[in-house]
Amino acid sequence: MSKIFRTIVASSVIGGVALLSPLSAQAKGGPALSGDNTFYACPDLGLSDAIATVTGTKFSAHGTGAPNNEYSIRARFSYTPAGGGGTVFAKDKTVSVTTSATGAFSSPVTAVSVPAGATNVAIYRVDGVDVTSPLDNLAWTTDGVLACD
Repeated sequence: MSKIFRTIVASSVIGGVALLSPLSAQAKGGPALSGDNTFYACPDLGLSDAIATVTGTKFSAHGTGAPNNEYSIRARFSYTPAGGGGTVFAKDKTVSVTTSATGAFSSPVTAVSVPAGATNVAIYRVDGVDVTSPLDNLAWTTDGVLACD
């Protein structure tokens, strides 16, 4: 094997690991959420922890964000399609909330979108994203502050 070929292969492997690392940080699955869960505020945004509630296939959130701001509340969930097969992981971006002048918000109770006949539906993470920021910054997550990447 030539030195140039070895260098290209080594660079590709290292580059591939660097590209995959952020994806592996977004772990799929996990234990299903139930009841009231801490909606951890991501550091450096000046927010406080909030509450994300999960009841079966429905989710909601309430707390205090930046005054007069818009957030998207998203659920990550898994299910088994009708007829079996492997587990499917999905994300719903269905709830937008606008905070009041005091920053208070309360999202409506929303069901995740699953295909007809799906089984084993489990919500395993809820995120709150600041949609007014240029990068759609993660503001809250039930996955803990280490998930604020």
